[in-house]
Amino acid sequence: MFENSYKVRVSSRAIIIDNNKVLLNCFGDGLYYTFPGGGIEKNETAKMAAVREVLEESGLTVDIGDLMFSLEYEPLSSNYFYGDGHHISLFFRGYLSTSVASVNASQPDTNPDDETITSVAKWVPLSELHTVNLLPKICEPLWKYVETGIFEPLFWGENEHME
Repeated sequence: MFENSYKVRVSSRAIIIDNNKVLLNCFGDGLYYTFPGGGIEKNETAKMAAVREVLEESGLTVDIGDLMFSLEYEPLSSNYFYGDGHHISLFFRGYLSTSVASVNASQPDTNPDDETITSVAKWVPLSELHTVNLLPKICEPLWKYVETGIFEPLFWGENEHME
C-alpha cells in the first residue's frame, strides 16, 4: 500500500458521569485509573467502539454523545511515558442507557506492559477525582466541563499535560 506507512493506534473512550461520580477503570488496586475504552476495530465507528468497550469493561450499556476531547501520544516527544506506541485517543461523553448501581466486566482491561495488572471498573466520586492517578492527565478540562456543563473540544499532545 504505502511504502513508508507508519502505524498509529486510534482508540475511543467514554467519560460517563452519573450521580456526581465518574466511571473509571482502576488498575492494580489504585496504581492508576483510566476512562473505559480501547482500540477501534475493523468495521466499527469510534462511537461504536466506545459502546462496546464500556460494555466489555464494566457491563454497562451506554449511549455515546459528543466528542469532548482528543489526545495524541507520540512516544519520543513524551519521553516514552506510555511506551513506544504512537496513539490517538478520542474521548466522548457517555450516558447510561439504564440506571445501574454496580459494574460487572465481562472482559477486564489489562496493562499492555504487564498483563498481570488488570482493571476493575469503579464509580469514583467527583470530589475524590483529584486523589487518584488519572491517566491521561486531563483533570483540568474535565473539571471545567463538570463545573460549567460546557465542553470545548480540545486536541493536545500528551507531553503538554504530563505532571
